[in-house]
Amino acid sequence: MSYLECRDYNQVAEAIKTMAVRGAPAIGVAAAMGLGLAAHTCKAKSREELINYLEMAGEVLRKTRPTAINLFWAIKRVLDVASSTVGDTEDIRVAVIKETQRMADEDISINRRMGKYGASLIEDGDTVLTHCK
Repeated sequence: MSYLECRDYNQVAEAIKTMAVRGAPAIGVAAAMGLGLAAHTCKAKSREELINYLEMAGEVLRKTRPTAINLFWAIKRVLDVASSTVGDTEDIRVAVIKETQRMADEDISINRRMGKYGASLIEDGDTVLTHCK
């Protein structure tokens, strides 16, 4: 396994676009983290300015893989948290970053459960063929 370090949402978008990030769930989590980076680095002074910036970053991320359902779902989830958070820009930043970490943690948990379940179905010598719809 290798890790790719991204410092802003544009780097995340490039990683998704060039397929450095693969797999629908990973793409969704990466996009969410991209929005977390956008929230963290944005210097917005008002709630409206921050939400507009996040929406713009979300649009950049959406354009990377227009058929990736998890990408759109993840972006919507983060933007919904941003727009529904009561408070100032710092409250929104904190809520967005917490949500993106929650999404990453959920993905790890789901993958571990799938792995354990799948391992119970596969015996030594079996062959597994994966298929992308």
